[in-house]
Amino acid sequence: MESLNRKTSIKTTSIDTKKFVEFKKILQKYLNAYQVKKIEKAFSFAQVAHKGQKRESGEAFIQHPLSTASYLANLQLDHESIMAAILHDVIEDTETEKENLKKEFGQKVSDLVDGVSKLDKINFSTKEEADAANLRKMILAMSQDIRVILIKLADRRHNLKTIKALSYARRRKIGRETLDIFAPIALRLGIHNMKVEMEDLAFESIYPIRYKILKEKIDTSRGNRKGIMKKIQKVIESKLNTEGLKSTVITREKHVYGIYKKMRQKELRFSQVHDLFGVRIITNSVDDCYRTLGVIHNLYTPMPGKFKDYIAIPKSNGYQSLHTTIFGPHGLPLEFQIRTDKMDFLAQTGIAAHWFYKSKKSTSIKDYTKEQQWITNLLNIQQDSGDPIGYLKSIKADLRPGKVYVFTHKGDILELSKRSTVIDFAYSVHTDLGNTFSSAQIDGKKVSPNTILKNGQKVKVFNNKNSKPDPSWLNFVITEKARQSIRAALKLTQRKDAMNLGKKLLNHVLTDFGIKLNDIPFKTLKLVLQEYGCSNIEDLYCEIGLGNRIPKIVAMRVAPINTTKNLTKKKLKGVHIQGTEGLVLSYAKCCYPIPGDSIIGHISPGKGIVVHRQSCMGIKHTKRINEQNIDLMWSENIDDLFSSCLKVEVENKRGVLAEISSLIAKNECNIDSVTYDDTKETGHNIMIFVISITSLKALSKLMSQLKKNINVLNVIRKQS
Repeated sequence: MESLNRKTSIKTTSIDTKKFVEFKKILQKYLNAYQVKKIEKAFSFAQVAHKGQKRESGEAFIQHPLSTASYLANLQLDHESIMAAILHDVIEDTETEKENLKKEFGQKVSDLVDGVSKLDKINFSTKEEADAANLRKMILAMSQDIRVILIKLADRRHNLKTIKALSYARRRKIGRETLDIFAPIALRLGIHNMKVEMEDLAFESIYPIRYKILKEKIDTSRGNRKGIMKKIQKVIESKLNTEGLKSTVITREKHVYGIYKKMRQKELRFSQVHDLFGVRIITNSVDDCYRTLGVIHNLYTPMPGKFKDYIAIPKSNGYQSLHTTIFGPHGLPLEFQIRTDKMDFLAQTGIAAHWFYKSKKSTSIKDYTKEQQWITNLLNIQQDSGDPIGYLKSIKADLRPGKVYVFTHKGDILELSKRSTVIDFAYSVHTDLGNTFSSAQIDGKKVSPNTILKNGQKVKVFNNKNSKPDPSWLNFVITEKARQSIRAALKLTQRKDAMNLGKKLLNHVLTDFGIKLNDIPFKTLKLVLQEYGCSNIEDLYCEIGLGNRIPKIVAMRVAPINTTKNLTKKKLKGVHIQGTEGLVLSYAKCCYPIPGDSIIGHISPGKGIVVHRQSCMGIKHTKRINEQNIDLMWSENIDDLFSSCLKVEVENKRGVLAEISSLIAKNECNIDSVTYDDTKETGHNIMIFVISITSLKALSKLMSQLKKNINVLNVIRKQS
């Protein structure tokens, strides 16, 4: 699929008959004669379409789609997949149109080919944008037919195997893209063999010298440890036979890129990597798996914390196996994988195994629950992402390795990225659950939204239809779905809040002068909207609410002339606020206003209104700009928490901080932050508390109680 070919006028060479005959033999093992005949027709079509084309490696181009199809045939994919694999380049690299394929081979085959074809007829400003657009197209096609990605992966695998003819820059780019996107996709779909092979090939294409040196060291180590591994194998086989456990014991070698990644992550030298080899034991039944585990732990000392039961709790890609690490001969760690023959086949081939086991014949992603969840997540990211580059970065982030497995309150297993929080969990269940999040429990105990999840925990999320995403969540969520969903919700919420506030501000000014918006002639309103570049009145409200338009000036533009003569001289009553105005109304950190304070608002472009105390020094210098300031008043019966700041001077004694913190907590105040400073001149300590409190009255009561404490020398409210 990648453009590893060059078109020439060279005469078409005869097809490698031997390769095609071998390919046909594979097909005849599991497909009927009619299906094989259709594949032969597809091959003849592709052969003619690619006539005269050669790859940069020098081989006839037709060898590439044949190799791609051969790989899928070894996985025993259906005949439509094989046909599409043979034809997968004809739309992109020849004059063939999709309609031609549809006519010759049917809708399904033409859709598969189109799904893996690049958008080569659209001009993009950058190569990265083109890559992002092509990835979007492939994921959309994949959401309809899972076979699209299987063909694409097989295509990428063969391109990596024949990549040496390309320039180093192109090899490096393709290798990096493989490690970031395609190898992780193969892992997500459970195709372990392909994932490992692509990682090693990609690693070699990016760092050829590093690969060569590391491969040589592994080969040398293999020779040195060959005797030890054979001895371990014989001991295990003998013990299992004694216990009546029929099994196959296989010693295996960790792949090159896996070892390299471990060295990088843990900053190890090759000599410090001891677990280069592992043992895989294939049994007849699940019961035998657990019995075999007992035998291994009786033979060798298990390493604490290194046992994982993926049979009872499978990975999201369906992988099942028992994993344990033991202290082997000479104290070297050795990993064992124990599983049944079917589990092993599924571990190597992943979702492709569904075509081998005839229990699944459907190609719709809807019939693959776990894969569907993942692809749905990718589609959601696509919808929420504002630009192609952002989408590409989001996909790469989503595919990063490292997972944690938790339970929903219904007992379902949910896979998340490591260090995921409660909010990440909520959004992974459903976007609406995240957007209306109110509280959460882990194993029955209430936890904060930023709590990091651990394997095996049971998480329950509670929601409230009136709840909204908190902008602070963006500081700790790690999954792209959560991040994109929060941003999208905040954007929508901000617009709604801005519209409501803007309408309130404009109507407040007009009402004070005996004018109603409904009284404004449509013609006048239309002209004002055009002047401000607004398509409708809601856009104008939003502009006012965001602080981009001054309500008093807008009022002067829409009101009749005779009513605005004294507009700038008239003192307006304060606008009532209640603290629930959302993102377009914020509270200044320089003075921390709370209900009970005399307040004033400063209209800040893009932010809306910033609320200050009337006495705040930070607002006094702006009062000369009357249009940008607006008098505010607190509404009655405000039931919310507001931030305030106290400066507490105390004796330098042990336990004073805990004593003061306890007193604050008893007054039903939350401590948001505390800073602690020694004052050498006096020998006293200064504590700066940022607390959440309901009103000025409550704050005064708290300050009074603090002053009564024997260790407290002074308490003042922070002044700007």
